[in-house]
Amino acid sequence: MGLLPSSIKLLIQFDKQYQFEGPVLSLGNQETWASYADLKTYFSEMDSPYQEPGEIVPHTSYMFSSDANLAALARDFVHARVFFEMLGIHDYADLDKFDSDKPTYLHDLNLPVPNSLRDRYALILDGGTIEHVFDMRQVLDNIVQMLKPGGCVLHIGSFSMDHGFYGISPCLFYDFYSANGFEDFTCYILLVDFQNILKTYRNKHEYFEYRYGMNLQNLLDGSKQPLVFFAARKANAGTDLSIPVQGIYRSRASLGKDAELQSFAQNPLHPKKKKPFRLFSHLGSFFLHNLKTALVREKTSVKVNKI
Repeated sequence: MGLLPSSIKLLIQFDKQYQFEGPVLSLGNQETWASYADLKTYFSEMDSPYQEPGEIVPHTSYMFSSDANLAALARDFVHARVFFEMLGIHDYADLDKFDSDKPTYLHDLNLPVPNSLRDRYALILDGGTIEHVFDMRQVLDNIVQMLKPGGCVLHIGSFSMDHGFYGISPCLFYDFYSANGFEDFTCYILLVDFQNILKTYRNKHEYFEYRYGMNLQNLLDGSKQPLVFFAARKANAGTDLSIPVQGIYRSRASLGKDAELQSFAQNPLHPKKKKPFRLFSHLGSFFLHNLKTALVREKTSVKVNKI
């Protein structure tokens, strides 16, 4: 997906909140749509100090080099490691299945990561990679395993149809990381119009803070692609992956109103075999109830900004 100027400024905003540290691992080599001069401007816009990088490393993106017009546009664009050095993180690595972008490590995230990468990183950036990995459970487990306790994960996920195997919903991150020892969650939705992006990539885009379960009516624009920016901090050094239940079903089950649904919440991979159609009719009815509640809920005040 890469880092557009709006994305870069949101990452600077996250850094001001979380005080990111290294070493950092990027899942995929992130195309950084900025020169060094551009990056300095973005830090200034965000009223954030920056460190001078040791070297102005040019990008190694195959995408930037694959088209003549894009190559001309990206002539002065820098490698993502320059941005992280400006954040004060000098220990940088990236990981990819393919070698076209010259990553530090070659690895298929459908498979468990080697022991040498476990508990190694204080920051992991998923700049739009995991939706392209078929085994979502394994890639999320890999992220948990590679992060040190106290380290942060930062996702940029796409809703777009056919962009990847999956469209990423914020509840995936909230429910998964809640179940696996993470805390300090922050989520923003950035709305990007990718039409004519070569001409408009510098434009500011609307964004708003997302809160789990909030009513999104009148906030999303069908002409723009929602990008989910989500950050969390690893609090516990757990080793066994916990499979979450989606929050709306877990909340219903916690009320103890339905023994079958409660059993499903406690052990979603092996629900009671008795009356499966009744169980899933409950799930469907509960979903419709929550949808109806959201639609009639009094509209809350959501501040939409541009970045």
